Amino acid sequence: MCVNQGRLWEHMKVLCEQIGPRLMGTAAGDRAAGYIAEHFRRCGAEVEVQDFPCTAWDHEATELTLLGKAGPEALWAVAQTFSEACDVEAGLVAVGTVYELEFAPDLEGKVLLLYGEAGTGLALDRNLKLLSVEERRPSAAIVVSPDETVSTKLIRDPFLRVPAAAVPTSVGLRLRENEGERVRLRIRARRYDSRGHNVIGRLRGEGEGRIAIAAHYDTAACCPGAADNASGTAVILELCEVFAAGSKHKLGMDFIAYDGEEYGRHEGNNLGAAEYVRRHAAEARETQAVVEADFVGTAINAPSVRVAGWPSRQQEQLLRVLRRFPRHIVDVRPGTEPPRTSLNLTGVPSLWFVNEYWSSPIHTAQDVLGLVSPRELAFSAQVIAAVVDHLAAGNCEDTS
Repeated sequence: MCVNQGRLWEHMKVLCEQIGPRLMGTAAGDRAAGYIAEHFRRCGAEVEVQDFPCTAWDHEATELTLLGKAGPEALWAVAQTFSEACDVEAGLVAVGTVYELEFAPDLEGKVLLLYGEAGTGLALDRNLKLLSVEERRPSAAIVVSPDETVSTKLIRDPFLRVPAAAVPTSVGLRLRENEGERVRLRIRARRYDSRGHNVIGRLRGEGEGRIAIAAHYDTAACCPGAADNASGTAVILELCEVFAAGSKHKLGMDFIAYDGEEYGRHEGNNLGAAEYVRRHAAEARETQAVVEADFVGTAINAPSVRVAGWPSRQQEQLLRVLRRFPRHIVDVRPGTEPPRTSLNLTGVPSLWFVNEYWSSPIHTAQDVLGLVSPRELAFSAQVIAAVVDHLAAGNCEDTS
C-alpha cells in the first residue's frame, strides 16, 4: 500500500489555501465538507454527510487601544472564538487570582485583564471562571496568553455574554503597567446559529465489523490549520483513495472526517464526534479499532503514535508493524488507561497518531503550510496505511 506524496500535498493546499480557516458552521467549513464528500464519492466510497446544529462565528477585526497619559497607543489583540461584537471604552482592572475575580470590588463596567491563575483554564464553555466573569458584569474581558503566540480559543464559549479578546504576554505586561487607565476594545464579529457537518466515507469489507479511520477537518477561528488538522484530513483522504483502489479487506473501513473538534463543549468532548457517536450507536458497537490522525507530518516534531486498549497478542502484532518504521515513536499507554482518541469511541482499542505539539503555534494564524513537510506527511501516511492494512485484514479480535 503506497501513498502518493503529490496527492497528499494537493489536499493540503486546497484545505489551507483555497478554503482556508474552517471553523465549524462557517461558509469555509461548508466548502471543506463538500470537498471531502466529493473526494470520497470519487473514490467509490458510500458517503454520508451528517449535519448537526452548532454556533458559528465570523470575525472581521479586533482593535485594542490604551488611552494613557501619553496618548492613544494601539496594542495587538485578537478576539476569542464566539465573542460578541463590541465597541467599549472603560477603565482597566487586572485580575490575577480566582479570589480577586470573586471578591475584588468595583469590577462592574470595567475591562478585566485576566492573567495568571485567573487567565488559565477558560477554554471549556460554561466553565466556573467564565461564569464568575459574567456575574461581575464587566464591559469586556481580555485574557493574557502564556506566550507571544495568541490562540483564538483560550476562550471558546458560544454562550458567553461578555465580549472577550486575548493578547500576547508582552502586551499583557504593558496593560498591567497601566492598570487604572482607560482602554478601548472594538471587536467586529458575528455569532450566529448554523450547522456543522460530519462526512463519512465507507468501504465495505468481506465480513462483519469495521475499523474507523478518523480526522477532524475543522480549525480554530482565523487559523489556516495546516498541522491541526489539514494534515490528518489529507491522510484519510489519501488512504480512502489507496484502499478503494486495492483489493477488499475482511473488515469494512469507515473514513470519518468530523467537524467541531476545536469547540471544547462543557465536558471537553468535541461536538462533531459526540454527534457521530449518538447517531451511529450500532456502528460504534461494531467498530473494532479506531485509527485517528491529528497533527501529523510536521517538519520539526518527531512522528508519534499512542497505542491504547489492545489485548496483549494484538498489541504485539501492531508493534511489529510499527517496528518496520523505526524512527516513528511508539507510546504504549498503561493497560489501566482507557483507550481514546478525539473521536472517543468508548472502550474501542485505539491508535492515535499525534505528534508532540506543545512547541508549535497551533490554534493561531501561524499554523500554515510551512509547519508541515510533504515528505514527513507522506511518511506518516505510509505508517498509518500499514497499520490500517494490518487491522482491516481481521487482526483486531483477541484470539488468545
